[in-house]
Amino acid sequence: MQLFYYKDEVGNFGDDLNPWLWPKLLPQLIDDDASELLVGIGTLLNHRLPEDKILHIVGSGVGYGHLPQVTDKWKIHALRGPYSAQALNLDPQLAVTDSALLLRNVMEPQHLESGDVGFMPHYLSCRSADWQNIAQACGLRFISPEWSVERVFAEMAQCRLLLTEAMHGAIVADALRLPWKALVLGEHVNRHKWQDWLSTVNMTYQPLQLPSYFHHASGLVAGAKDELKRQLQSLGLGKHWYPPKPRNSGGKRRAQVCRSLTDIARQVQGELSQEQQQNHLLTRLNQSLEQLHN
Repeated sequence: MQLFYYKDEVGNFGDDLNPWLWPKLLPQLIDDDASELLVGIGTLLNHRLPEDKILHIVGSGVGYGHLPQVTDKWKIHALRGPYSAQALNLDPQLAVTDSALLLRNVMEPQHLESGDVGFMPHYLSCRSADWQNIAQACGLRFISPEWSVERVFAEMAQCRLLLTEAMHGAIVADALRLPWKALVLGEHVNRHKWQDWLSTVNMTYQPLQLPSYFHHASGLVAGAKDELKRQLQSLGLGKHWYPPKPRNSGGKRRAQVCRSLTDIARQVQGELSQEQQQNHLLTRLNQSLEQLHN
């Protein structure tokens, strides 16, 4: 069977876990046969799923796009969480957890008690502001979700705590027993998918909000076009236009963001799910893998 996952043109850690992890877990099953698809890590259960393929659902969930029509071609081994099961009107017992937890089958939990405080924004935040420079100014270890999976793992291994806006940053940190804390840097965070996963580990989504900050490295022409669009929309024109990028934040806002981030890194207590619950969920996911072989 082939892997079905979202392929970002630059890279996104959560999605890119798929080609890294599944061939290690299922080396005899992952091949070029496109008649069956493995739908694993990611918010993939939407209208974009092929309707003419056999779909093996292992730990994926809803959250983006339109809800799909569940058909007899769906072989549901595990859903990401109870929100996904409810949204699709499926048996709540199908809710297990996000299948990124399966990396515990191929990696040992690891982090440094005396390590750095890591900082991983959402990949869209990385494209709207210079968060790497801010993190470095605050003394944090910047970890981009656009980097390779191996590099992200290597950077996380040097941390004692991970501040993350990226959900799979938290899921992987939790799997590897690295304490983490959720942050919100922008409006693109999908709270439903976070809670979908967190419900399976008996936790709730309680992120810390940083002041909004934008710094687009666009040229003068693109910046002028965005400003013109803002002016016209303020006059009631172009209501159906794609919204322009926000104006770049000034130095005062940048300093405010850096102070907030520094305070969080100094004061926050990291979170972890209970080991017993994680082991229980890992057992259930491994049972799903056994089903794939049958």
